[in-house]
Amino acid sequence: MDIRKGRTWGYMAGIVSGITYGMNPLFGKPILQEGINVYNLLFHRYTIAMLILAAMMLVRGNSFRISRKQFGHLCLIGALFTVCSIALFASYNYLPSGIATTILYVYPIMVALLMLFYKEYPSWQTWVSIFAGVIGAMFLSFSGETGILNPIGLVLIFISALAYSLLVVVLNRSSEVRQLSNVTISFYNFLFGSVILAAITFGTDRFQVLPSASSWLNLAGLALIPTAIATISLSSSSKLIGATKTSILGILEPLTAIFIGCVLFREPFTLRVAIGIVLILFAILFMVLSKDNRHAQNRQSDC
Repeated sequence: MDIRKGRTWGYMAGIVSGITYGMNPLFGKPILQEGINVYNLLFHRYTIAMLILAAMMLVRGNSFRISRKQFGHLCLIGALFTVCSIALFASYNYLPSGIATTILYVYPIMVALLMLFYKEYPSWQTWVSIFAGVIGAMFLSFSGETGILNPIGLVLIFISALAYSLLVVVLNRSSEVRQLSNVTISFYNFLFGSVILAAITFGTDRFQVLPSASSWLNLAGLALIPTAIATISLSSSSKLIGATKTSILGILEPLTAIFIGCVLFREPFTLRVAIGIVLILFAILFMVLSKDNRHAQNRQSDC
């Protein structure tokens, strides 16, 4: 493939990834509003997504074989991924979906703090990003009329962000898992997640069948668009233009969720919310771009 054309496809895939990931509330909230609990919603979603990815692996001729070490690490990653999803979708019952998704997006800041345990110390640019992100999250956590937003929702979304941050750290530190393709990792994420969610739903005798045709359509959309398509496009974008530029395009995720929340679910968009969003987006952009610049300088000094 021509380099210029490859970059164009990479940017397009990154845009698709950011937008489709932001569509979680579009398909998830209507199902929750029909009385389906989070565990059943995610069990159905994970099972369908797992089957889609398994079919992709079969068509591509990818092997399902993994080592014992990879199995253990993938079990941990799958558990963290499941906790992240449960907490995120549960938070939609207590918080506006756009605000919840934007607060979740502070996970790169959490990753930087978690890496302190591995003696990887943040630069001053990262500390600026951490400060801006925390202030932005505080703006989003308070409402001018009623004070702090629902504390349960805030705790849930921070649990979701922490679980995803731990997942990123495990992926970063596990050389065994990094040998696998993104599609294979995603398949095992959904496989182990389905097992965990099946244990919860069947173990507590709370298995629910989706009650209507519209809920099944929303479930199909949830499994296909912000799951399978988002995963494939994220993988393609990372390979074609790199993880840094793909991360920047990922900012479209909270923006899409906010747009959907305001237009379709009539969620409020106030000046306080706007300031919080701008601060968080600035924090992530500043962190990612400063990392990119440092890497470029390091490459030049190595020559």
